[in-house]
Amino acid sequence: MKLTKSRLKEIIRDEVKRITEVGAGYDYHKINKKIEKSYKQYWDDVKDLQKILDQKGMKKESKNLRKEYAKKVLGFHTWFRSLIDRLL
Repeated sequence: MKLTKSRLKEIIRDEVKRITEVGAGYDYHKINKKIEKSYKQYWDDVKDLQKILDQKGMKKESKNLRKEYAKKVLGFHTWFRSLIDRLL
């Protein structure tokens, strides 16, 4: 069977389409990067609040803030990272 120019273009087009369909990881990577950036900002803001509480002598509240952040936010973040790893 002779491979014509039009058939070759069709094969290449199909392969490119297949590659872009499989490449959904790029979409996940973009949104994951935005989420990671917001986590960093969120943690910086929590640390700022923690410093303010420490300066006002509210050591117990500051400690509880850190503990609850670690339990809830970091727990979710760990689960979220495992989800993204499975998707990629």
